[in-house]
Amino acid sequence: MHRTLPNLTLPNPVRWATILWAVAIAAGITETSLAVAPGLADGGAVPWLALVTRALLYTFSALLVAWFARGHGWSRVTLVVLMTGVGLVSVLVSMGIGVLSGLGVFVGLGYEGHGVALLVRIAHTLVYVVAVVVATVAAFTPTANRYFRCSREDRVAAAGARSAAVPAPRGVSA
Repeated sequence: MHRTLPNLTLPNPVRWATILWAVAIAAGITETSLAVAPGLADGGAVPWLALVTRALLYTFSALLVAWFARGHGWSRVTLVVLMTGVGLVSVLVSMGIGVLSGLGVFVGLGYEGHGVALLVRIAHTLVYVVAVVVATVAAFTPTANRYFRCSREDRVAAAGARSAAVPAPRGVSA
């Protein structure tokens, strides 16, 4: 007898949180490119260590988003700790330091210069902040909480169903 698993479609808050976490990661990747490009254009050395570190961080973050969408509750907590706790707090602290030092919000974030390049970098920061805040709230709505609770129970039931469906090897009684 085969049991079929319920169709676990993503509830809207989880879908939106997944999209927004991905948008925040994309904003971070783009921000890294924009931060490195001027130095490379001026003939500067490639900051390999920083680029490899960020590439690993963004890859791990993307995997967390995939696990989040699949209903793994631990990934929800990890995303909040890393992207809201570490990422968002570092942005806000940098802004606060810039304001308190009298240099301004954007200089505190390391945005120097003017023109279109500055506006694009500011837009990426704002996209990151909004995406992370909204994704964090959406990830902990009652609907999302039910999804993660049911998802965990269904995975446990599926593991039991798979082990029951696998015949015992020859000579081993079940």
